Amino acid sequence: MNGASVWSTQRKIQPHGVKRMKRKLLLLVVLAALLSGCAGYQRVQHPPRVNLGSTVAVLFFDNFTDDYAISHEVEQELVKTLSGYYRVLPPAEVEWALVRLGLLRGQSPDPNQAIRLGQMLGVDALVMGEVSGYFQPVTQTPPYPTGREMTDERGNKLYQYEYVENTQVMVSFTGRVMDTRSGNVIHRLRVQGQSSSERKEILRYPREWWPANRRPTTWDLPAPSYSQVPWVRQNAIREAISQFTEDIMPTYTWEKVQ
Repeated sequence: MNGASVWSTQRKIQPHGVKRMKRKLLLLVVLAALLSGCAGYQRVQHPPRVNLGSTVAVLFFDNFTDDYAISHEVEQELVKTLSGYYRVLPPAEVEWALVRLGLLRGQSPDPNQAIRLGQMLGVDALVMGEVSGYFQPVTQTPPYPTGREMTDERGNKLYQYEYVENTQVMVSFTGRVMDTRSGNVIHRLRVQGQSSSERKEILRYPREWWPANRRPTTWDLPAPSYSQVPWVRQNAIREAISQFTEDIMPTYTWEKVQ
């Protein structure tokens, strides 16, 4: 009797154990396939379409906008981006060479001056340009109902409203690269970077809850907030720099290893 019970129990348990074993084997096969697939590819770097050599100096970007800091921020982001592939000289060394050559900010070097700067700084290419446009509009939608409501002590229905604030930043510049061996311009491009951000806010002033006969209008909106501008501005500059450096920075692809 006991032997029959044990045999019956084993017969019931065995199929479940086999299923679990099959599932584990299937998972191991899938994992092995994924690992072998990943191991068969490598990231390959391709040289820039326009190679600047090995050492670069960012001279200046003249500013034709009302924002006094935008050209400096473009220069900083350009130095940071180019440093990922080239050796970029510190700004202090570049300023020293410009002063010695008698070039003021906003004065582009001629071919002979470009060759001379290359010799003084020991660089293969010079980068310069002009920031021609900068805009940072902040707009607000008219207030609209949130769908929430409440009843005051007199039994009147009150409604809640909200609005959307949109922050946009647009920056445009023209950049040039001069070869210091020939003094020629080897890369020139006009680019425009743009970025935006939206935030939704409850209308709280002069009140948060509004009666049905007093719907808020755009006159009830608070003054636009510029708190989102710094990081939206940074994203717009990065997008413009990415466009300008597309041909002078390396590209990468994933290729199968033979």
